Amino acid sequence: MARFRLRLLLQEFDLPPGETVLGRSPECHVTIDDPLVSREHAKILVAGDKVVLRDLGSRNGSKLNGRPVAGDAELHDGDRMRIGAQELVFSRVVAPKRPGRATGSLRHCRNCQSPYAGEAPSCPVCGFTPGAEETLSTVTAQTPNEAFDRHSWSLQMQVELVEKAISLVRLTEAERAIQRIALAVDERLSTGSNIEATQIDPAFIAVLRFAALKAEAEWVRWALGTMRRLDRTPSPAVIEQLTLLPPIVLGAAQQHLDELTSWVAGRRDPEVQLVHEALESLRVQAPARPSPSGEERSG
Repeated sequence: MARFRLRLLLQEFDLPPGETVLGRSPECHVTIDDPLVSREHAKILVAGDKVVLRDLGSRNGSKLNGRPVAGDAELHDGDRMRIGAQELVFSRVVAPKRPGRATGSLRHCRNCQSPYAGEAPSCPVCGFTPGAEETLSTVTAQTPNEAFDRHSWSLQMQVELVEKAISLVRLTEAERAIQRIALAVDERLSTGSNIEATQIDPAFIAVLRFAALKAEAEWVRWALGTMRRLDRTPSPAVIEQLTLLPPIVLGAAQQHLDELTSWVAGRRDPEVQLVHEALESLRVQAPARPSPSGEERSG
C-alpha cells in the first residue's frame, strides 16, 4: 500500500487520507511562513491511491511543475508544487514487502548544495540531474529532454521570484533568487551546456531591472559577461533594459560593455548592426571611471 509525503526544505510531512491544508495560518495542517502565501493557500486531498492539489483562491496562486493550478490537479511521484516563494516535492512511498521501519532519504545537490527529496530524479532548485552512480536504484533515468525541461522550469521559477520580489520592493529576496540564477547558469556554462534565448533573456532582464533599482553594477557585469560567454547577441528586449540603467551604473560596468560591443562589431551578420549601434550609444552615455572592486561575478 502506497503512502504519500510532502517535503519542504529539510522537513517532511506524511499526507494522511483526507485533506491537508497548506497556508500561512498557524491553524493549517502545514504552516508556511512566507508573505507570498495566503492564510489558507491550497489543500492536498488524498483518496485511496489518488492525490490532488487544489488552490483555495489564493492571492498569488499555486503552480504544479511550472503550470498554474486551476481546479484539481492530480499529483504524481516527484511532482513539484510552487506555493508563494516555496517549492514542495510530492513523493509516493511504497511500503516495503518485508517488515521494517519506513525511512525517507535526503540528498544534497552536488551543483547548488540544496537539500531535496531522495525520491526526486533531479534537484528542484537548479535542475541538476545526478549521474548514475549518485542516483538511487529506484529512480528511473531521465532523458536529456526531461532534464532540460526541469532546468528550464527552475530558471523560470527563479525569474518569477525576482520579478515578484521587485514588485514588492523586497530587494534581499530578489538578490537571493538572482544568486540562484547565476549559480545555475554558470554551472551549465562551465559544463559546455547551451541555454536557449527564451530561457536566458528573461533572466537577463530581471537581473538588469534589479541592478537599475539598486543602482549597483555587480549584476550588470555578470549579465554582460554571461552574454559574451554565451556568444549571443543581446536581444532588443535586453538592449532596452540596458538603456534604462543609470549612466553611473553603466560606467561602473564599462569594461564589460566595451568587450561585448567589440565582440558584436566583429560579427559579420548585418542583422546585428542595430545592436552594435545601440551598444555604442550606451558606451557614449556611460561616464568613464575605473571599475570598482567586486568583479568576482563577472564572466
